[in-house]
Amino acid sequence: MSMDRWFECCDEILARVRSTQAHAIRRAAEMIAEAAQAGGGLHIYDTGHCQQEPLHRAGGLLMITPLRVSFSVDSRPARRRAAVVEQRQAGLRRRTDETAFDIAVERSGLAPGDVLIVNSVSGKIASVVQMALAAKRLGAQVVAITNVTYSQAVASEHSSGKHLYEVADVVIDNCGVVGDAVLDVAGVDTRAAPTSGVAFCYILWALVSEAIAQMLARGLKPHVYRSINLPDGEQFNARAEAEYRETGL
Repeated sequence: MSMDRWFECCDEILARVRSTQAHAIRRAAEMIAEAAQAGGGLHIYDTGHCQQEPLHRAGGLLMITPLRVSFSVDSRPARRRAAVVEQRQAGLRRRTDETAFDIAVERSGLAPGDVLIVNSVSGKIASVVQMALAAKRLGAQVVAITNVTYSQAVASEHSSGKHLYEVADVVIDNCGVVGDAVLDVAGVDTRAAPTSGVAFCYILWALVSEAIAQMLARGLKPHVYRSINLPDGEQFNARAEAEYRETGL
């Protein structure tokens, strides 16, 4: 059954994450705790399908701040000019990504000494690599959650030719396969069922758990969300948010 094969694949990948990535997760947690102790912050940038997973979750850290970037131009060329415009845009796209993300980091709340988590499965996208490079130039530390095997199989779109895993300070490998999906299903033209979302959640909450422990070991008390479905959830979170604004933790 496909379901059973899916469970088996996930079991294997999560076991691989646990056995090979614990050191990287622990080091990233130490970086977060060190940043918090020095008054720094924790940010996350995700271009994929797990953007909301770390945010406002029961058991999650209040100090996680999403870094979001948007840039759009709404203009349609006349049909006879469409090919010319598309050719021009293809040449500009890479430079726009890199320049725009330099500006985005400069205008963001990211500061020297902060930690930025960047999640990208392939790690090849120009904007992702540029975000990491710009953050490092600013003086922040970058933790990458990515698929190293996948990255090594595809060309980078960044002008440097580098992937996310090649520019981050700490790399946590989601241990997936090239292309992300794992199941060969008869009658389907391509593999089904990606594993990166499962692995990301496994890694993220391991990292948060370890970061909390590391902060407590340094005498810091991080604020954690309580489920709003509990009787006192909303009141608890309101108090936690007020205290977070005072402490930054």
